[in-house]
Order: sequence, then C-alpha cells, then structure tokens
Amino acid sequence: MQAQYDEIEVLGQTFKEATESEQKVDNIRRRIKLLKERIGYIDKPIFEPEVKKAPDRTIEQHSDEMAKLRAKMQPKAKTTIETETEVADKELRDAIDKAMAKMK
Repeated sequence: MQAQYDEIEVLGQTFKEATESEQKVDNIRRRIKLLKERIGYIDKPIFEPEVKKAPDRTIEQHSDEMAKLRAKMQPKAKTTIETETEVADKELRDAIDKAMAKMK
C-alpha cells in the first residue's frame, strides 16, 4: 500500500516536469489507475439498458394483429350524394309513415 502511495507521489512530481501533453495524459491516467486500485474501485457501467423481450405470440396471433392494423389503415368508403339522398329519402318516408299512423 505504501509503495502505491509513493508511486502516486512520484508521478505527481513528474507531472510538474512533463512538457508534452501525451506525457501529462499518461501520468494522469496512471495516477487514476493507482488510486482506483488503492480504494478498490471497480468500473461498472453507469447505465445498464433494460432489454425488453417481445411477447411470445403464435403466428396466428401475429397475423390477426396485422389484419386488424391493415383494416384500420384502409381508406373509409366515401359517401356519395346519391347514397346520402337515399338515406335522407328513407328517413323522410319513415317519418311520414309514422306521422300518418298517428293520424289514423
């Protein structure tokens, strides 16, 4: 343990004398490594992504879901003026028949 401490001190002194940036970077990395060893630090990932497993489905279930999605994506049938007038005529006929039934 004392040897690590002495080595860290020596590296600290040599850092002051280092002129090239690569020497300084190497010095700092070695000191960090020694300090981690001294305190027993273990590198762990900061974030462990959670892997979600897709639900187990049969081919039939998958096909059914795809068919439902395709049905939702289909364009809706456009109502034409003729179909709208037919519906309005039917409603009017039903209303007249109902009113005539009340009069009798």
